[in-house]
Amino acid sequence: MPQVLTANRLNDGEVVYLAPDGAWVERIAGARTFATKAEGEAALAIGVEAERNQLVVHAYLFDVTPADATKPVKMREIIRAAGPTVRRDLGKQAAI
Repeated sequence: MPQVLTANRLNDGEVVYLAPDGAWVERIAGARTFATKAEGEAALAIGVEAERNQLVVHAYLFDVTPADATKPVKMREIIRAAGPTVRRDLGKQAAI
């Protein structure tokens, strides 16, 4: 199953994703997808290094659907990608 690397940006707590260029982006649509276990392990090493450099905290991989890498499999990641569930006028869903 394809995966995406996520974390929380240290300076403001925003959910971020590792992009193809190595930057951390706020939208899952800009995330790089890792198709193999080896690619995922290499990405996780980038996340660990970003944690050491105090850019992000709690970097980890999560599964996305094979047909659409912007769609997380688990509800936790669906919520993290959209923003708070208590008020739709806040977070990423407010910008849509």
